[in-house]
Amino acid sequence: MLANDITLDDKSGDDVVYRLFRSDQNGTQRIDVATTLNAPGLMVIKHSSSGKGAATVDRHLVQFSRTVEDANGLLVTLVCNFTLQVPRNSAMTSQIVYDQVCNLADFLTDGQLTTVTATTNIDALLRGEG
Repeated sequence: MLANDITLDDKSGDDVVYRLFRSDQNGTQRIDVATTLNAPGLMVIKHSSSGKGAATVDRHLVQFSRTVEDANGLLVTLVCNFTLQVPRNSAMTSQIVYDQVCNLADFLTDGQLTTVTATTNIDALLRGEG
């Protein structure tokens, strides 16, 4: 199970703590403890599935959003999504999922990713945890 507090690094390596504050049968919502409810930094995890039998597909969404107030008092929000869409088929192995997630992370970090030794959070998503 994912922890209530999830600590992640920002671009400069500083810790950002996302604290669980909402949970339901479809997922969870965490807030950056350094932000406010009026202008939050959020981490949302949602799960869904569609199709039947061998055609069933599970979807796992991880979403980060950040709301800030501009000079005119207008709230503006950035949203960053990551979705895993995984067929429930034995041909789709965990290793394939890990490799694709790492390909994305390596792309987003300009090829700076070298080796991933832990897949605990990926596995938690695949189990439908939030």
